[in-house]
Amino acid sequence: MARTSRSIRLALSMCAAALATTSCVSGHHGTASPAPVHPAHLTAPDTAPTPPGPSVHQVPLTSSDGIKVLASGTAVKGDATYPIPGGIKAGRTLAIAINCEGPGRLTAQVQSADVSFRLQCEKDKVLPALNEIQMPRTQSTGSLHFTADPGVTWSFTIGWDPYPPERR
Repeated sequence: MARTSRSIRLALSMCAAALATTSCVSGHHGTASPAPVHPAHLTAPDTAPTPPGPSVHQVPLTSSDGIKVLASGTAVKGDATYPIPGGIKAGRTLAIAINCEGPGRLTAQVQSADVSFRLQCEKDKVLPALNEIQMPRTQSTGSLHFTADPGVTWSFTIGWDPYPPERR
């Protein structure tokens, strides 16, 4: 019995010593065989989520972007006019952010300031645009008018930018 106990302890000792680099197969004789070799397939975990792209189903800017939002809309089709609450203030910067999708053009016009810009939109691709316009004069009323081709869907935000980029 002492000899059997000693053989078992010896076999376990051999297995314990071999575990770091081999796997142990205990049989009648306490033999160890090398571990199988497999190539390492290590990949770094993706820790940063992919930010969502622009969408016509979401507004392009929010107050968390530093803009004092005046009006916004999502998944708009066709022509539309939105009032600018409080009118136009000379020297302030009006931010107009637009996402458009679909074949055709979209034109945005600040009617009381005689300022406009045109976007060429594309099928199956959302194109973002941001224009900041320093208002040339004060008007008691103001509105933003959009004219869109029939196949264009768009979202927008208009607001005052308290920290506009420097003029060059």
